[in-house]
Amino acid sequence: MNRRKPKVTGEEAKSLATAYLAKQDLLGWRFDVAEVHRAGVDPDNWTVVVDRFSPEGGLVDGPQILIVNGATGEVRTFESYYE
Repeated sequence: MNRRKPKVTGEEAKSLATAYLAKQDLLGWRFDVAEVHRAGVDPDNWTVVVDRFSPEGGLVDGPQILIVNGATGEVRTFESYYE
């Protein structure tokens, strides 16, 4: 498989995802970027894995996934990406 290199770097994808999360009304929840990697089935984009912490501070099982478009930098949730 010949993978194209995204225009957006991994560090830029992390910063874009962090900025996206900062704009959300998390109602006391805390989201922290855990890892960033190129998406296996969609190598033009970045997958950003986000740990979720409850308002009480406990780590919630199952991360949130964000997809960062490697060409435009648009950040979408995993769910909205596949709608």
